[in-house]
Amino acid sequence: MRAWTAPFVCLWLAGCAHGPYGNFADRTTPAINQQLASATARQLAVVHAPARTRLRIAQETTDGYGVSLVSALRASGFSVQEFDPKAQPVPATARTVAPLQVNYIVDAPKDSDLYRVTLLVGRESLSRVYAVQNGQVLAAGAWVRKE
Repeated sequence: MRAWTAPFVCLWLAGCAHGPYGNFADRTTPAINQQLASATARQLAVVHAPARTRLRIAQETTDGYGVSLVSALRASGFSVQEFDPKAQPVPATARTVAPLQVNYIVDAPKDSDLYRVTLLVGRESLSRVYAVQNGQVLAAGAWVRKE
């Protein structure tokens, strides 16, 4: 029984190394990423006041959407703390509020021009589907907010 335990634990830990968050849409262009990120930042500004909300990105943002999202959030007035795997979360004190943790998922079904953006902010999620026509991103539905 012990002979199976070590390989099983190694495989399980390897599966945890890559989080479920990120940009999984293979066909995005820089222009599409920028449009999706701008729309996401606008919606987040509707839900949370930019000047009063501090955000902490809880994943690497090396993909085109992530880079565009951080830039769009800052341009909208949000205080954004970028991902640092070594950083420890700063606890809230009586005078400060802990930043909201932010993760995102961008995915697309095969053989379609649809993209779904899901933004996880604290304990809530915002999600919307977009269609791309002639290089322009168009909303294909309303924002869905789960608290």
